[in-house]
Amino acid sequence: MKKPLREYLQYHFLFCFLIAGDPINIDGSFEDWINVPISYSDSFGDGIVSDFSELKITHDDEFIFIYLSFHDGEFLFQDWNEFQLYIDADNDENTGHPVAGIGAELEWCFGCRSGFQHINSQDIILMQNDISLRIGPTVTSREFEVAILRSSMALTMNNTQLLEEGSIVIFESEAQSDRLPNESGGVSFTIGDDITNPVIPIPLEKMDEVDIRIVTYNTLNEGILDPERESYFKRIFQALDPDIIALQENSDWNQIDEIIQSWFPEDVWHASRTYRDLVILSKFPIINDANLISSDRTMCALLNTEQELGKNLLIINSHLSCCANNEDRQQQVDEFLSVWRGWVSENEGPFLLEEGTPFVHLGDFNFVGYRHQVETIRVGDIQDENQYGSDFFPDWDSTGIVDLLSRHTQKRMGYTWQNDNSSYNPGKLDYIFYSDALLDKGRHFILNTRVMDEQILDFYGLELYDTYLASDHLPRVFDVRLATNIDIKGEKIIPDNFKILNSFPNPFNSSININFLVSSSIYTKITIFDIKGNKINELIDEIKPTGSYSVTWNGMSEKGSPVSTGLYFILFELNGQHVETEKVVFLK
Repeated sequence: MKKPLREYLQYHFLFCFLIAGDPINIDGSFEDWINVPISYSDSFGDGIVSDFSELKITHDDEFIFIYLSFHDGEFLFQDWNEFQLYIDADNDENTGHPVAGIGAELEWCFGCRSGFQHINSQDIILMQNDISLRIGPTVTSREFEVAILRSSMALTMNNTQLLEEGSIVIFESEAQSDRLPNESGGVSFTIGDDITNPVIPIPLEKMDEVDIRIVTYNTLNEGILDPERESYFKRIFQALDPDIIALQENSDWNQIDEIIQSWFPEDVWHASRTYRDLVILSKFPIINDANLISSDRTMCALLNTEQELGKNLLIINSHLSCCANNEDRQQQVDEFLSVWRGWVSENEGPFLLEEGTPFVHLGDFNFVGYRHQVETIRVGDIQDENQYGSDFFPDWDSTGIVDLLSRHTQKRMGYTWQNDNSSYNPGKLDYIFYSDALLDKGRHFILNTRVMDEQILDFYGLELYDTYLASDHLPRVFDVRLATNIDIKGEKIIPDNFKILNSFPNPFNSSININFLVSSSIYTKITIFDIKGNKINELIDEIKPTGSYSVTWNGMSEKGSPVSTGLYFILFELNGQHVETEKVVFLK
């Protein structure tokens, strides 16, 4: 009998807690940057088109990491800009390309998706794969994180050196744009000798056997039906051992069902009908399935998981318009939220849906443009309200749903799509959203066999290039269980000794009063988050005795800086459990 993988991990990674470094996950979330010191802070208002704010630089054993934020506005790093990055890799202004007091060996234009290596008076054209460029997020944002391979030819000067120290300059080529730093000579950095904590591999097994495992996978042009690729998919799915499979780019549900059944002969599999290129397969009987929007780019299936989960489970599967089709994508998510609002509020859907039905919305969303498309799904912020009605919090407890952030099992990366021959660097196109009012998450990850150890690949019967040769997308895995803090209707339980009163004024332009009553002592935490899920301020984190309370938020962040006009969320946690979220609008 094989030993559990955890025994191998305990031996192989025992030393990981004894060493230090700056491990950064490139996933479009920035909590891991909090303790990284600011390398340069740029003043407000010195750029018209773009206005840089903070620059941070750090590294691990493989990559140099760059964090860049803006004072105002949102940008897309892979398009719609002329941001230029220059790195002096040998800290010598007399070598490389002269710019702003440094000699740059690497020049990269983010919006152009190309660059140059400057060496020995030569300008060598570079593409993203030449420097293993990784960027998060893949949508518009006010802050970004960038990873560049330290051992790339540009930074090692054709393998003649190790990157040990250097300097960075960033600016936008448009007139009256900002430059960072304002001074000549760039922002210096040093690559230390400290060893970064290695990535602890995520085992492929469930944490708890009773969890339900869901896999979402764009298999690229009916890949499972391609005889040349079928063996890759077979190894992948057998290693993941899913209970539910949501596929994109597959049109023949009957053939797919037969193939999946042959891979798991001891189980009985059920397949939904195919809508456009979407299909859901399940070990659980399918009660009903339906198309949800006019483009056929979102469908759903209700699964009989009453015995295993305590409730039936709704799986929503999407494959939204690709690439530069931002208007189409926004229309598709707006339309879905309109349909979902009618279904949840009035039960006006394609079939009867019991109140409090747990749901997971996943698939290839192709979010490579405006962040608003993500927020429409996550918090119900509809853009075209004239056509599709008012905003609507999509979860059963009138809050937003969770955008699950996962990483590769053996790499601190969150991208789900990769094409080494494309000008676009790898990005997160495949999403998993879920109702945290009803569901708790178990193990979750992205499977990328190219970054896995040989021993772990062998353990699971995988081969190094399985995911690379199977599809340009990577499979995402999510284990779910029913949340423990809900009542029989699927609603968050607010303790009897706590009552939340309406916050006012709402909208507000200077301050808002948050009011609540406590009838007996209870641990209370009240936190403000922005629409991206970033923590803005923590107002209360203590035990509150019996009494009536009014807490004021003055529209300031924890750092004491004013927040921007927009939508914010007041999160109430009682005795360590999230019980309520209130939406408020700040107007300047």
